[in-house]
Amino acid sequence: MVFLYELLQELTEGRLRIPRFQRPFVWRRDQMTDLLDSVYNQYPIGSLLVWESDESVATLERLGPFVFPQEAEGPVGYLLDGHQRLATLAGALVSRAVGSETVENDQDPLRWDLAWNMEQQKFQHGRANDDPLVLFPLTALLDTLRFFSAVDTVRSALAEHPGQAASYVDVVSRVARSFQYYRVPVIRIRQTGLSEAVEIFARLNSKGQAMSADQMVSALTYRQTGSAIEFDLATEIDALTGRLGEQNFGDVDRTTILRAILAGLDEDIYKTDWTRLASSRREEMLLRLQEGVKRTSVSLDRAVDFLKQQGVKTGRLLPYTMQLTLLSAYFDSQPQPDANQLAFLRRWFWVSSFSGWFGGANPSRVNSLISEFRKKVSDTVPHRLNNFDINAMSLPFPSTFDMRSARTRTLLLVMLSLEPRGPGGHTINEPWRALAERGPDAVGHVFGKLPRDLLGNPANRMIRPPGAERGNLRSWILREFGPTDSTLLESHGINNEAWDGLTRDDAHAFVLARQSFLIEREHQFQKNTGVRPSDTTVGASPVDTD
Repeated sequence: MVFLYELLQELTEGRLRIPRFQRPFVWRRDQMTDLLDSVYNQYPIGSLLVWESDESVATLERLGPFVFPQEAEGPVGYLLDGHQRLATLAGALVSRAVGSETVENDQDPLRWDLAWNMEQQKFQHGRANDDPLVLFPLTALLDTLRFFSAVDTVRSALAEHPGQAASYVDVVSRVARSFQYYRVPVIRIRQTGLSEAVEIFARLNSKGQAMSADQMVSALTYRQTGSAIEFDLATEIDALTGRLGEQNFGDVDRTTILRAILAGLDEDIYKTDWTRLASSRREEMLLRLQEGVKRTSVSLDRAVDFLKQQGVKTGRLLPYTMQLTLLSAYFDSQPQPDANQLAFLRRWFWVSSFSGWFGGANPSRVNSLISEFRKKVSDTVPHRLNNFDINAMSLPFPSTFDMRSARTRTLLLVMLSLEPRGPGGHTINEPWRALAERGPDAVGHVFGKLPRDLLGNPANRMIRPPGAERGNLRSWILREFGPTDSTLLESHGINNEAWDGLTRDDAHAFVLARQSFLIEREHQFQKNTGVRPSDTTVGASPVDTD
């Protein structure tokens, strides 16, 4: 058992570090405050596992907002289990004077600002300096001088209410004592090599808060600088994520990228229990992954280029991320397809998008389709596929607008293919960018305050043109467009009948007329791309993921 303040002292002196094969910080805000509440109430928070070794191991440069010193003051231990807990405690309790206010590439940098709410007597996120009447800084709890200074601040802020100040100080003193006397069980292992330490880490983290697949593989195949083979899959996937981001596909998740790498190696893209992979097989996989990353960097570029040619300019509009995985695997096998092969790929893409195939496909079928694309489609243009119905029927026009549905995203791609124009008649430059940046917020309602079935109908939604004010779009459309602007209006899916309903303030007539017009445009699009239209006009679309 180690006092909490002693554990944090090991951190500030650089004697306790986080090996680079650890996964990143993933806890939610409520998990952070729950941990602090457990310490305050003297509840157990679980043990930490520390590997003590003479080996020099590549480590993270920071833990939350805390930056590790470059040199350690004594022997070094490496944390194998407890990263999320220790990062929370360090971020909340260690003075920023020791670390840094800025956390680079942190999706939620303000989560490290934690305080004790003296009024409600609970932990919360927030800067104590912003509300000294209520919030007490947690970074003062374990530092005597900072604690007295913070107490003086409370008393000064409540000078006109000395009784309330005394009550607050009494409570924060109890909070400070809880943290000062809290003990954490620490298990230390010695005489273990790096490979065994990585194995322990991976097995521990395959339970509890789940690791993503790429984090598991990264840990098990980790090789640090100075090894015979220097390779860190997590870093390589970071680089691929950045490369995709430059092409407006940065929201593609890391697991999709790992699957693209595995698909190019003819491996099972859904493999989950990597800890059962024999160590001898891991060495072989390490070399293959190293080569696979290089090839996938090229094949992903080709896949993205192909998608952009289909009008998919951003990953946020990609109906299924698995389509990117399969396309990457295909272009790895066939870097230079001919015109007939590209036409087949185009048809496959739109059939899979309209039909919702990936939403219902099982892992075995997807793996088999990838293999078929790499071995069969890359060599010729098949008339049929064993694992995919190229003549599959489209799902019907969606009855509700929900960007979590692949069918809705496919409809948005059709709407973008109409090349929406601005009030002046010019084609809007990159109309997809607003969708990439704002998602559903970029698709405004035309009419508001309608019955639910009409309000949520995609025909009552329009990709918001640049300059359109927030809120419902009906007034803006009537002000900026005219009845003679038929070409301009049709670029937004509004025909004469829909315009008539719009001018009469007849939402029902507008939605039905525009829905019919959009269905007509979808059918024309499907005909051009080789997709069989649905035999049902309108229907529910699943909120599906792949």
